[in-house]
Amino acid sequence: MNHSQMNPAALLGSASWDGSDAYEAGGAFHHRATAFFAAVKWDQLVSRCSRLHGGIPCSLGEKFSIGHFNMVRRIVFEDGTSWVARLRLPRLGAVLGDREMLDEARTLQVEVASMKFLKAKTGMPVPEIHSYSVDAKNEVGAPYILMDYIDGNVATELRAAKNCDVGLFGTLHQDRKFREQMARIQVTLSSFEFDRIGSLYQDETTSEFFIGPDAETGKGPWASSMDYYADLANHALQDCVANAGADFQTSWSFAIPVLFKHLISVYGHDNDSTGAGPFKLTNRDFGAHNLLVNNDFEIIGVIDLDGVMAAPIDVVAQYPQLSGLAREPPGHVETRPLAIDRISRTTPKLEEYKNFVETTEAELVPKKGEPTMANLFLSDTASTFQGLLCYASHQKFVNDKWMEAYCKLLREISGPQDSLS
Repeated sequence: MNHSQMNPAALLGSASWDGSDAYEAGGAFHHRATAFFAAVKWDQLVSRCSRLHGGIPCSLGEKFSIGHFNMVRRIVFEDGTSWVARLRLPRLGAVLGDREMLDEARTLQVEVASMKFLKAKTGMPVPEIHSYSVDAKNEVGAPYILMDYIDGNVATELRAAKNCDVGLFGTLHQDRKFREQMARIQVTLSSFEFDRIGSLYQDETTSEFFIGPDAETGKGPWASSMDYYADLANHALQDCVANAGADFQTSWSFAIPVLFKHLISVYGHDNDSTGAGPFKLTNRDFGAHNLLVNNDFEIIGVIDLDGVMAAPIDVVAQYPQLSGLAREPPGHVETRPLAIDRISRTTPKLEEYKNFVETTEAELVPKKGEPTMANLFLSDTASTFQGLLCYASHQKFVNDKWMEAYCKLLREISGPQDSLS
């Protein structure tokens, strides 16, 4: 397909929302969406919004957007102002009988703190928060955030709606600009440093921001990167035992978290042997799926910030997700034609994005003598951490490739002078 075949017409903003139709009828996700929509006290939400906006009447848009964790509806005031209500969905485990580790209240606190932090300290296009509640038993019937509405689309969804060329967000020119803006957001986040590892919070009494327990593992904060890595690896293994299928639990790649702890201790780029800070801000869920864009793929909103945390540089130096920047495991050789074609498209994109980050780091965080994101993107250490991230998918064919990569890295560091004891 060439660029002339790209569909220029696509619904933008709330006009593109498709509600529970995003899921297959009868499935667990569809059932959760329809049941949640029916249970929310929407009249109470409307009253709350009107009171917050000086008593000006408002109404709810008919359409809503839904993801794995949140439902979003537009609120339109009679003075023309628009907000969105972003409501936290109940755990899918409550429907499926399964268990998730995330704590909804803590996750929402992290998201609110991250949005307020970035709104106050950066020029990122983060929506302003007008009110929020972490209590599932509030007057609305669900935890929520009320924030400004941004009239744009998630980049991945607009890309699909426009039928863009494979690997591109819009035209070649639009794609380049989109990736430059994405790199600036990632570098801006990393310019903030803390002395602990963990999620970002705000003290409601003093309004001070601080690093607290990690929203993913429920542990921390940590003063040492090795302590963090050990807890993260243990959490990944426990989650696998609780949720992965028997085929994966009996495969050799089941042991990836065990090998991870040894490899990261050897390859890690800590500031000293103790793994002490400073540690940089990152969003562990950063990618094109959490960026709102206009019709030209210019970034106009940064959303879904519950993954923001202070982390070691090797965690920070990860390529954005769902952005056509997926790296292959070290040493992996593909033989499938489609995979070979994908790798040939991705390789120059990886280098291009690395260069965007390098240029922006030189402008925003010009520190000499310290490892930079750009220098570490393609490192074995970044790959080692990427392998642990992929482990969470519990996909045997994916993790077997990473186990082979881990074994390759292990052989490279285990010469006659080394000992694993």
